[in-house]
Amino acid sequence: MSASLELQKSIEISLQNLKNLDGLKKLFWSQLNYDRVNKALSRRALPVKVDNELEEDPLLLASGGVNKDFYIIYTRLKSEQLSREQERNIVDYLLQKHPYSLFVFSNKAQSQWHFLNVKYDSTIQRRKLFRRITVGEGEQLRIATEQISLLDLESIKSDASPFDIQQRHDEAFDVEVVTNKFFDQYRIIFEKVERLIQPTLKDDERRRLFTQKLFNRLMFIAFIQKKGWLKFNGKTDYLSALWQDYQKDNSNNKNFYRDRLSHLFFAGLNNPQQQDIAGINNGGYLKYLIGRVPYLNGGLFERDEDDKDSRIIVSDECVDTILHDLFQRFAFTVTESTPLDVEVAVDPEMLGKVFEE
Repeated sequence: MSASLELQKSIEISLQNLKNLDGLKKLFWSQLNYDRVNKALSRRALPVKVDNELEEDPLLLASGGVNKDFYIIYTRLKSEQLSREQERNIVDYLLQKHPYSLFVFSNKAQSQWHFLNVKYDSTIQRRKLFRRITVGEGEQLRIATEQISLLDLESIKSDASPFDIQQRHDEAFDVEVVTNKFFDQYRIIFEKVERLIQPTLKDDERRRLFTQKLFNRLMFIAFIQKKGWLKFNGKTDYLSALWQDYQKDNSNNKNFYRDRLSHLFFAGLNNPQQQDIAGINNGGYLKYLIGRVPYLNGGLFERDEDDKDSRIIVSDECVDTILHDLFQRFAFTVTESTPLDVEVAVDPEMLGKVFEE
């Protein structure tokens, strides 16, 4: 089950430019083929605390299904940051009259968006399971595009009931599917990079451990950049900004791992002096190379014998493959999940799972 590449490309452009309600209407009315409704919902019965969290009335944006009783409901919050607790409170209220629905939330500035699906677990209590896809500034949208494209009503049978449509939404927001996609892609990219390192490191076990260490370090950075701890030229999409700046160098003998990542690993995130060198003297030349990064007191970035071996070459193709064929395909999250509330993204637990694999 997958949407056409043409539809996915169109939706990806819409998600990249989702900055107001008009963009959301285009997504559901024109691209995903839901029927226009555009009707404000009364909030008179809302608890005062919940009502105070709303910037404006919730909007019944669209409907679908044979009787038009599956709904797309949009809510704009007053806050500058989206809040899971606020969203759950509002959904609990709206579900009473709209049991088959997809909920879309934005912050006040409409720069952050959550697409929120609710399904029920198989226990007697039928607990609500909240699953979110995040769209907005600094988010990787490839997987979001793939999953949201699955919601196209034309890909569901013409006489679909609200239950049929809900099932498709549950499938599109299945975090396990995304996790499995990540594992599959990780394995492909890992094996490719391992082969690329082959000419300079012929010992199979050393090469595999070196490759694993490289992936672990870069994945760790992919997570901490989500916390905003790393900045290059003011950008928190750190690895992409670092790579783009490196591409401006037109010299023949350049190497991203040697010229940027080794300084990041062994002079910025860790160093023999055990101090925040990037913060000393405003960073100096190091800041020019790697931006503002914190010193991390941990073993992941300790320099070992392989790191010191100048014969081991990590080519630009290796790094390009990891950054663009793996990291830029998947959204990473550092938001703490619970069994009942999960973001459809790669979370820090994946580091341990990948190592076990």
